[in-house]
Order: sequence, then C-alpha cells, then structure tokens
Amino acid sequence: MDDPEHTTVHMTISPRGWGLEPAGDRDTDPLVAMGLAKQNLEARARNNTYHWLIGQFDEDTGAFYGYYDARSRTFAQPQNVNLIAPFQCLAAFDRYNDEQFLVMARRAADWLNAHMVETHPMSLVLGGVLDNIKAQQLWTKYTADYVILNLGLWERLKKQEYLDRAVQSSRFLLQAQNHNFAPKYDQWHESWLPKGWQSFGRVIVALIALQEFTKENIWLERATAWAEQGLRLQADNGCFCLINDTYYSSDIAADEIRGLIRVTARTEDERFLEAALRFADWHLDRQEPDGSWPLSEDRWGVPVTGYKGPGDMPNIAIALLLVHKATGQPKYVAGAVRALRYSLTQQQVPGGRDLHYGEDTATHWGFWSWDPPYDYTMSADQSTHHVRGYWFFLDYMFSLAPDELTAIARSIQDDESATDTGQ
Repeated sequence: MDDPEHTTVHMTISPRGWGLEPAGDRDTDPLVAMGLAKQNLEARARNNTYHWLIGQFDEDTGAFYGYYDARSRTFAQPQNVNLIAPFQCLAAFDRYNDEQFLVMARRAADWLNAHMVETHPMSLVLGGVLDNIKAQQLWTKYTADYVILNLGLWERLKKQEYLDRAVQSSRFLLQAQNHNFAPKYDQWHESWLPKGWQSFGRVIVALIALQEFTKENIWLERATAWAEQGLRLQADNGCFCLINDTYYSSDIAADEIRGLIRVTARTEDERFLEAALRFADWHLDRQEPDGSWPLSEDRWGVPVTGYKGPGDMPNIAIALLLVHKATGQPKYVAGAVRALRYSLTQQQVPGGRDLHYGEDTATHWGFWSWDPPYDYTMSADQSTHHVRGYWFFLDYMFSLAPDELTAIARSIQDDESATDTGQ
C-alpha cells in the first residue's frame, strides 16, 4: 500500500503534508454542486486567519488566549489551546508564505515549553505536557500533539532545539507505553493512571513522523506497538470508546483513523487498515442529517449529551478524505462533504442571518466552540480544525483528475436525491 502522507513535510498539519499544492483556479462547478464552492471556502479560511486568529494571539505572553467569551467580551489566559492552534499558523505559512504565522507558531511552542511541559532534568517523566485543569497530571495525548508541533517547526526552521524537544517528549510516550499505554501520569501521587483519554492515534502519527525525520526505525516499532494496542481497544461494531474504555468522543476519532492508515503504509499490515475502515464506516453510519456526530456516547450506543464539538466535524472530514485517498471509495468524500457543510454553520460570518453577538466584531469570522447557546465561546484550537478542513478539502479535490472530481460530485448528488425521495 502506498503511503498517502509520505512526503517531505509529513503529518496532517498542512495539506503540504499530503504532497498537495494549494488549489488552483480551474473550474469549480463540482464543488459548487457539493455546496462547498472554492471561492467561498478560501474566503472564509483567509478571513478567519487574518481577521480573527491574529486577534486571539496575546503579544505580551507570546501565546494564544485560552478562548474568547462573547458574553463578557473577555479572553481566558493562555493554556494548552497552544498545542494545536499553531497548526493553523503553520498551514497558513505554507499557503500564504507569510512569516508572521511562522513566528506566532514558534512563540506559542516556546510558551508551552516554559509553562506546560515538564522540563526538570531530574524528572522521570521529562517532556510530558500538563493538563490545564488538573495541573498535576501529564497527559499522553497532549504530549503527542506537542511532539507533532515541534516536528512541524523543525521541518520549517531547521532549529535543533525543536527536534530535541520532540525527541524528549517522545521518551515520555515510551514511558506511557511501558506502563500499559497509560493515558496520563499523576505527579502528586507519582503514578501512571490507567483511566483517561486513550488517544493512541496521535501517538502513532507523532512516532511515525519522528521515524521519518530521524530515520531511526525504533520509533516505527513503538508506533506499531501503539497500533496493536488500538486493535485491542476496538469494539465489535468498529467504534473506539477511548475515554475510560467506556465512552466514544468525537475529539479522539480523527487521529485514530489517520494513525491506523499511516501505520498500515509503513508495515503493510492490513489489519490496521481494516480497523481504520471499520471506524470510518461507523462514522458514516452514525452521521446525522446535518453532517455532525454526537460529542460522546457510551459503549452501549446511548448519547451522553445532546451537545456537539463543532471543530471535530472538519477534523473527522480530513480523516475521511485520507480514507478516500487510501481506498478510492466516494462514500468517504460524501461524509466529509456533509461534515464540512455543518462546519459552515458554525462560523460567525459578518452580515449573516441569525447572528449571536453579531455586533461584537471580535466574533467575526470565528467559529463557535460549542453548539450555541451552550456557552458562546470561540477558541483557536477549534478554528484550526475548521480552516485546515477547508484547505485539505480544496487541495485534495483539486489534486484529483477533473473527470474523477465530477464523478464524485455526481455520486453525492445522486445519493442525496435518492435520500430526499425516500428511495
């Protein structure tokens, strides 16, 4: 199996990581037919990046605010939103060649190193990343994000400190693996905790990227061990209940699909691809008419809450596009299209209908972090999923042959027409 992500940039930070160039200017009729016109998506992404995201960066601390609360017009203090908000900056730098975004990403990573990462040389869990709520806990999934961020910076800056930080934090991931793939470490009790958010997919992506950069196969061996753990966690229906082995979460879904596909390409072990496809198909079966998925449900298929995490939809859409890249099956593009249409409804477009807090210009072009009216906050770690979802979709669609793109659009239209008529 060819690796759909094996390029010079690696990872799913930016479309460049899939070997994609920014979408060109050729005919966009198929995208218009899908309800995702190129001009609209490009404008939404650019306006968010230049008119909203920049306003979320605190120049004094050199980091992104935790979130913006439209009700009180206040910013929360920086926290681990800075783990993935810089992904949008790095992707914007790749797309616009604007150095200010590379600077923002670097400063955010440096802030994390100073405030959220265990850096004391005597620590046995050196490189772990702290949770911003339970400050005594170091989380495996956050640490994997931190590894990916530092590798993204090293790729673009070639500064040794970022590769060193990635290697240091990857050793924390190894310690987690040695303790039965523990999702977190409690510093106060000096113990690895078996309960938590078991996001094995992020770890796979981080370790395979490290192997690609260093050419040391030990990282691939460790990534494969995490993938084997993932197979043990998959339910009979294809779902992964990765919170306390009991709850599905849309927050830890996309990376599991991507990680399993990546490790398949490295090992040629089809078991991992089969697991990824089963989880992707589970999502297609569970996708709601508006294109969304529930934020969480329990192992017995009962929703835990009626709320949704809007940024998770475009993130899962990116994963579904990767599944299409691996299989060529149009149904995965159709699922991604529905998810991205939902994403459009969560952006505060100036002058749009039914605006909440529309008079507050600080909300313009931002994305709601939760389905309003839950809390009316916006955060940069959410916008990175939406905007990168648009960029991945456009660049991937325009990488296809025109006749294939047209055929996919027609297939989606036919399926939706059949659904509408009850056939």
